[in-house]
Amino acid sequence: MKVKAINIFISVAIAALFIWLALRNMDFAELGLQIRSVTFFWLPFFVVTLAISHYLRAERWRLLMPDEYNINRVTLFTGVMLGYMMNNIIPRFGEISRPVYVARKEKVSTGNLVGTIVAERLFDLIIMLLLAMLAIFFLIRDPLLVQSLLGLEKWTLFHYSVIPVFLIFIMVGIWGFYKLILMADKRIETQNPVLSKLVSIGKSFSEGLISLNKVKNWPVFLILTAGIWAGYIFMTYLPFYMLDMQEVFGLQFLDAIVLTVVSAIGISIPTPAAIGSFHLLMQQALWLIYQVPLATALTYATIMHACSVIFVFIIGAFTLWWDKYYTLAVLKKR
Repeated sequence: MKVKAINIFISVAIAALFIWLALRNMDFAELGLQIRSVTFFWLPFFVVTLAISHYLRAERWRLLMPDEYNINRVTLFTGVMLGYMMNNIIPRFGEISRPVYVARKEKVSTGNLVGTIVAERLFDLIIMLLLAMLAIFFLIRDPLLVQSLLGLEKWTLFHYSVIPVFLIFIMVGIWGFYKLILMADKRIETQNPVLSKLVSIGKSFSEGLISLNKVKNWPVFLILTAGIWAGYIFMTYLPFYMLDMQEVFGLQFLDAIVLTVVSAIGISIPTPAAIGSFHLLMQQALWLIYQVPLATALTYATIMHACSVIFVFIIGAFTLWWDKYYTLAVLKKR
């Protein structure tokens, strides 16, 4: 309990630091003017895109699960939304609450589902790195601006080459762990129930970790992945219209790809609901790369982030209710 409290305190402190950095050179009169001038006709399209993107994530998650699980789509989507809701309260807690919710409701292995989440995140990390390379080498005129934004001015080619080597090392380590657990499962004969349980959990978890290796329909998996990330990019693009940024600053869909990569980095920093880290990185990216004034950039980041968090909670609460209602309706029919 104390460790969790310390982690929450640290994450809140980090968020406060990022918020201070975003506000320290701010003209608050201009910020208030920008916030009052926001238009919201884009918001319904944003909400629909958010819901579709998360639903596609649930569908892709299904492809990582063993065939015998056959979990209904309502529960999977609810699990995904619950995960995002919990991440908005406690950083990274959603990565556990999502598989735990689905596993308990459907009476399947929690360890296996946790392993699939790790595999999913690793795959998305690779996609994000590919998008980052696309953004840096093809969509930004001066890559040094990105290095300045992320504090990587002193990085050399060697530092960048370490990233793919590190990913390969992780994948080899996952495969090695899986083989080690299989070996232990075959060779260890024990009457110790605790040890047997640990081996069983390790086996289930490792099978989830290598679930990417067992995907039967890769074209569908890749199409769903493309849909998920296209949704994220579209969710970055739509808020340009809140302040006519597409007209005033010439921001287009390709620029939304760059900002989506920046937002993914901001969200990955462990602060509650990515508060502060998201705002600072998006503000600085808009200012450094596209010369958007700080007040306008922070308004964009604040409104976009607030809408994302609010509608994750609204949709998540609805899906939790619907999943319970759906389950009761099925039981009545039986």
